[in-house]
Amino acid sequence: MTTPQFQQQLSVERQVSRTQIGALFLKLGIIGFGGPLAHIALMQDECVEKRAWLSKPAFLKGLAFCQMLPGPASTQLAIYTGYRVGGVPGGLISGAAFIFPAFILLLGLTWAYFRFGAIPAVQGLFYGMTPVVLAMIVASTWRLVKGAAQERLLLAVLILSAVLVALFSFNIILLFALMGSVGIVVYGPRAARTESATHSVVALPILAQLAWFFVKVGAVIFGGGYVIIPFIEREVVNHLGWLTHQEFLDGLALGQMTPGPVVITAAFIGYKVAGFIGAGVATLGIFLPSFLFIFAGTAYLQKVEHSLYVKAFLKTVNVASLGAILGAVVVLAKASLAHVFPLALFAAAAAALMRYKIDFLKVLATGALLGLAAHSMGI
Repeated sequence: MTTPQFQQQLSVERQVSRTQIGALFLKLGIIGFGGPLAHIALMQDECVEKRAWLSKPAFLKGLAFCQMLPGPASTQLAIYTGYRVGGVPGGLISGAAFIFPAFILLLGLTWAYFRFGAIPAVQGLFYGMTPVVLAMIVASTWRLVKGAAQERLLLAVLILSAVLVALFSFNIILLFALMGSVGIVVYGPRAARTESATHSVVALPILAQLAWFFVKVGAVIFGGGYVIIPFIEREVVNHLGWLTHQEFLDGLALGQMTPGPVVITAAFIGYKVAGFIGAGVATLGIFLPSFLFIFAGTAYLQKVEHSLYVKAFLKTVNVASLGAILGAVVVLAKASLAHVFPLALFAAAAAALMRYKIDFLKVLATGALLGLAAHSMGI
């Protein structure tokens, strides 16, 4: 049950017109380069500081709530904000407007990739962009690791998760269930038993397979957009065979060239499998759980955010997700960093991002140009 004060706060803040909500989040979707942290900073500046749509406590509660949910936190924060100031229609509008620019841009880039990907110049660009994308993933994950794995047990969870994914292609959902159970046992208010269910792939029409797969991704993957990488890499490349390793890496690179949420890469995969319709189905599937979680959970925000069991479960799951990302990077690096040039570019990009804090888009553009030159010289 929510408190009367919280219920009153909900009603007071639902006063913004749908046109205003749509215009603002369309703008944020267009300019939202830089990843989830940049998105959150933009929303705070626009919705709290400039427009006072939400109070700071309400915004921070929403941010904490979204970070506790599976799926992309920044997209969920956009939905949450729209819901708080415009009800369910406001949440639908804010979420859709925030996602739309990245979807359209990636759709165009994806069409061009599969239409012109065999051209040497295009191959050269991706030859340079792939090591930079891998370096970005490592840099982003490392920043999170430093704050999340400060205890010996959590460090062990991180290392074990990375090894299981890198060497054994361990099922990510089962990994999170196991590590979350460890968190409940160690950090929960009392010992608890959890059971994890196995799943099998059922032969379904391809669009239904796409929809079901990406609904699962959006509904169960904790830790933000980058955590989709090991799960999708294992399923889409190794299990379902929808993409090759190189196509998967190229799709990640294209996704990083767009504003908005990282998980928009789903549109690339959907397009490869079933064209424009597939891109739409995959995108709808991966974001649908976020809308449902926000609409169903916001009214119970205070109860959920203080649950000791939820906190204990996520304490180890969040660290396991970081280990899974690092394990997936190892798998992808085997195919992409086998030669001197991409390996050297990966190291240089990692240093630029981690030590010198150079903007990712600048590093990506530099890598693309260097890759084009190296590819043309046969390096």
